[in-house]
Amino acid sequence: MIKRITAIALFTGSAQVLSLIAVGYVLRNLGERTSGLVGIIDSTVLVIAGIVSFGIQLAVNRNAVLQKSWRSNYQLAQSSRFSISSLVLLFGVGAYFLNWDKTNLIFLVAPFVAFNGDYALYGNGLPVKAAMLSFFRVSIPYLGLLLLAYFGREDLLDIYMMLVALGIFIAGFFASRFNEVSYVFPFNRSFLKFYYKYYKVGIYQLSWALLVTGVLTLAKPFYTLETIGLVYGILKYFEVFKGVLRIIVQAFFKELSQPEVAFKIDKVGLMIGGFIVIPAFLFMGQTLELLFGTTYAGRELILVLFGVAMLIASFKTSTDIRTLLIRKDDVNLKAFTIALGATFIALIAFSKFGEPVYGIPASLIIGESILLLVLGFNQNESFFKPRFLFFSKLLPLLVPALLIRLLLGSSVIYLVASAAIYILLIVVIYRKLIFGSVAVRN
Repeated sequence: MIKRITAIALFTGSAQVLSLIAVGYVLRNLGERTSGLVGIIDSTVLVIAGIVSFGIQLAVNRNAVLQKSWRSNYQLAQSSRFSISSLVLLFGVGAYFLNWDKTNLIFLVAPFVAFNGDYALYGNGLPVKAAMLSFFRVSIPYLGLLLLAYFGREDLLDIYMMLVALGIFIAGFFASRFNEVSYVFPFNRSFLKFYYKYYKVGIYQLSWALLVTGVLTLAKPFYTLETIGLVYGILKYFEVFKGVLRIIVQAFFKELSQPEVAFKIDKVGLMIGGFIVIPAFLFMGQTLELLFGTTYAGRELILVLFGVAMLIASFKTSTDIRTLLIRKDDVNLKAFTIALGATFIALIAFSKFGEPVYGIPASLIIGESILLLVLGFNQNESFFKPRFLFFSKLLPLLVPALLIRLLLGSSVIYLVASAAIYILLIVVIYRKLIFGSVAVRN
């Protein structure tokens, strides 16, 4: 297990670390407003990807896993993705001229998103190559953002959006080479019929995006840009956390149809969720100071709330993808539709009452809770009991961190020491699970 995950994490993880550093630097040095604009751009790109993919991406991967002849389906998918991306592009241009909001220019990347077929590499059993392309797609814009912020360029947002497009183009171009298919596909006049075929998976996929960084798109009409910028700093860590869980799932995409494998993957997710307790609950002040200086002074609760959302998410690491693979699309549709609706209502309500900066993470907690309950109760096998039982076995491993916090106090050194002890205990006690194979023996 660890070999495949390590190879993927080396590429994806390093790119995500760079994104964290870049966003943190922007927030500390250029302020909440600029951070908010960057957050809106990133959120919009994620929503564009959700619209363009809209079930097609996951359906092609599922076909690649279950069928040998996947290319014809892939070609139809790519031409349909390009067709709908043209409409998305026109919408963005219209929105720009309607309100002259520069961030709407990011809609111009829609065709590049459509032609990027790196998603098929997971279904074809090439997750390491997919992770390598993800590295370039993510690192190019964020490295540029970091340099632009450092030199104080006034055209930071303009260049950043161009770098986003460049990163997506490079990933898509080389993905076509790895998949041994064309990069560009023609317009498909019947694309709506193809999208309708997978609309259940599509609603699920778009909802997934809106329940991570895409939530800022929903929050934009109700929260100030400064509030969005302040939330985006911690939301980025939530995105990376969900990305780490997704890396593990994608690394074993083909095997997830087996419930035993899914449970093993969920165990790893719960180990990561247990780790989150240390920086988000026991040493939240030191974590925020280390990452953002005094930006969140007096607002440590925001990290605690995101910590709760991450902990809930860790209980269902593989559940939605496995539900997709076993063709229970109605379950994903129901779960994500209810969760998205509840999150949106909560966003509006929390923007009117209390401290708005806590409204977005509180809304995500509601969404993650609904997903856990609906997805969990709709699994064929026993879901909650074995996962909560396993998590209860992880709690003693957090006792050293708790004792350090209570007896020695809080500092960055104690934070690092507590995290190191937890990781060491995990490796020693669960080394067979971590370093062993996920294959199920008959």
